[in-house]
Amino acid sequence: MKRDGLAVHGIVPSGIALLDDWIAGVRDDGTHLVTGGSGAGKSTLALQFADASLRRREPVAMLVNTRIDDLKSHARYIGVNLDAPLRDGRLLLLRYRSDFVHRASHAVSSEQVIGDLARLVAPHNPARIIIDTVSPFVAGPMPVRSSALALVEWLERLGSMALLTLPEDVTEAYDRAIEPLVQSAAAVIRLAREDADVRRAELVNLRYPAPPTSVRGFVIRERLGIVAEHDVRAERLTLRAP
Repeated sequence: MKRDGLAVHGIVPSGIALLDDWIAGVRDDGTHLVTGGSGAGKSTLALQFADASLRRREPVAMLVNTRIDDLKSHARYIGVNLDAPLRDGRLLLLRYRSDFVHRASHAVSSEQVIGDLARLVAPHNPARIIIDTVSPFVAGPMPVRSSALALVEWLERLGSMALLTLPEDVTEAYDRAIEPLVQSAAAVIRLAREDADVRRAELVNLRYPAPPTSVRGFVIRERLGIVAEHDVRAERLTLRAP
């Protein structure tokens, strides 16, 4: 990848036009943190991030906090097919246990909290890992050592490109339990919903050359997913042309 004539080493296409056109892509061995409230587009971004690897027939692991049927329905709406990669084993799809937070708060160590996840994911050797959301890792009383720190260290050992989502806003004061996630992230991007249609992506932090603008608008469309707002404006102008 290049920006302004300079090579940006270790940056690869995310497969999501909004990110690739805006920040040149994602770090090939980095963790990327996406924050924002309900309906901001975090899960859509996560699904498209997974789909980009699945289309290249790369293994992907996802840990989600929603019903699998609901996730599949969301994926179908934005044009992402999860059924085929699930059948052929390219996609490892996991869901938090309903008592995960309770069990985590009573764990002897934070390594115990991620132990089951690590054992399930390791044999899959994913090119990308998506955790939507990491909230259960930082909810409730912390064990002896920060679960967030243990998660960061495990992701570094795993070496896969990672995308984590979090509903908490990290542009202002935030729970210091998530500090390891924020400090280790190659990029921190905040999503926000401006109205019923338009959403905004704001670059909070980036550990490689910054883009010319720190904010991008986008919409979510059926069968297309995330579409950059400037593309939508251009389409509308074309439709209005005599």
